Amino acid sequence: MVDCSDITNATAVSYYGGDKCSFATAYCGDDSLLNYERMIYCSDAETKPFAVSALIVFLGYLIMLLASTADNFFVIELQTLSTMLRLSDDVAGVTLLALGNGAPDVFTAVVGLGQDDFQLALSDLMGGGIFINTVVLGSVILCTTPSNLEVDRVPFLRDLGMYLLCTCSIFFFCLDGVVTMPEALGFIVVYLAYIVIVLVSSRSKDDEFDGQPKLDTSLIGAIDGSSDPVLDALMDGRESYGSYSNNTPRSSLRQYSTQSHANSHHSKLLAADDDHILGYNDVPNVEEDGRLALLCWYVEFPLSLLRHLSIPSADPFWCRKRRMFSALSPILGFQLVILAVWGTDGFGSVKVAWLGGFDIWLVALLAGLALSVVLWFCSDDESHPPFFKFSVIFAFCMSVVWLDLIANEVVAVLEAFGALANISTSILGLTVLAWGNSVGDLVADTATARAGQVKTAIASCFGSPLLSALVGLGIALTVSTSSSGPLTTSIDTQNSVAISTLLFTLFSSGATFARYGYKPPRAFAYYLYG
Repeated sequence: MVDCSDITNATAVSYYGGDKCSFATAYCGDDSLLNYERMIYCSDAETKPFAVSALIVFLGYLIMLLASTADNFFVIELQTLSTMLRLSDDVAGVTLLALGNGAPDVFTAVVGLGQDDFQLALSDLMGGGIFINTVVLGSVILCTTPSNLEVDRVPFLRDLGMYLLCTCSIFFFCLDGVVTMPEALGFIVVYLAYIVIVLVSSRSKDDEFDGQPKLDTSLIGAIDGSSDPVLDALMDGRESYGSYSNNTPRSSLRQYSTQSHANSHHSKLLAADDDHILGYNDVPNVEEDGRLALLCWYVEFPLSLLRHLSIPSADPFWCRKRRMFSALSPILGFQLVILAVWGTDGFGSVKVAWLGGFDIWLVALLAGLALSVVLWFCSDDESHPPFFKFSVIFAFCMSVVWLDLIANEVVAVLEAFGALANISTSILGLTVLAWGNSVGDLVADTATARAGQVKTAIASCFGSPLLSALVGLGIALTVSTSSSGPLTTSIDTQNSVAISTLLFTLFSSGATFARYGYKPPRAFAYYLYG
């Protein structure tokens, strides 16, 4: 079957008279919002350098959006949920953070796995696992201060051992050349058993964060809606983030929220005076922040506003502005979910049969409007509404949607550059595609580590690829074997090397962490990069 990746195949392009522009128009752009291959190959010799340069700048812009989405939205919701559920750092890493990072890969595997592309799917999983356990883990180590770089032995060995078992299981299940339904279901059962073990072990810690103090009562008050003098001052705009004294008691969530918002102009969009809804009063000062900060503020502002309009507030603070943005979030949020699941086809081609064939985007719009009205009239300006916990869950999901949408465009741009550099499909699957699909892990995990939650970040380096492999591959193989019978598989040389490399990397991590008392040296990060 011909697809966009065959644009480097002279035989496939020959059906279009060797015209790569016509080929790109016919076969490219289906998996992204824009057709980047068409931008390159439909440009003439004079304008192509400008097209390539524009894509390079756009790639940098996408990476900037990824970083700010993770720093100012995803991490805050992750920590709020962890606080509400009273999860320890390692449990949050292999559950919430792994789910946020791995969910898009699970959906991709379920939709895309078929009889003819098992090798590509397997190489994507193995390549992504290698990237996460080398580049991402190394980056987490480097962006963490040495004094905080420590993990607990039992949770670390549990997660590492489970990922080793998962990788070996995939190899042996596929070694006989056939995957049956019981084997496919076995992946899912093993992952469920692993989650049960994780949750049971966390309960034995008396509902306390591992190595952290008990939940700050001031945070409980903020979540439950009770009064807090410091929060009241913040909500009235009389205090600025980051102005607390050193002896002010704060939980890890409150501390990160303060630091994150203090370092982000767009996060202060919600902290500014309510008379300035769009945050124009918070434009960076050129003398204090520099011209680059001012330029980045204006360039990112449109997308920043859209993110605030689709991701409800999930921090401990509340005011009229947060109430307004939270109430409006379902309208745009539901549309973005459609865009993430169906792409641009969701706006015209996808119908809801049981509602008389109405367009799904119209149904989602009406549902979002109705829910927004309900949310507005069921809340006030003074305290968090009763549905705040559900709002945090929705905010977490919307942050994942945003990360998925942006990361998907990053992958698409990388694919276009791969085609321009004449990189083969097999190499793309194991390198560029696998690494591109793990950009979200890199951004989210490093942001979590910078927020002081290094145990969560390191746990996610094992939990995220574990989720993708066991759940994504398990569900996809179960669907395939249930409809078409046993799936014929094989492990080619490329994937054998990838599995061997991943196993060697995991054993190296286990040996190094154990050797240094589970406080890995920064030099280990450079070893992983090498």
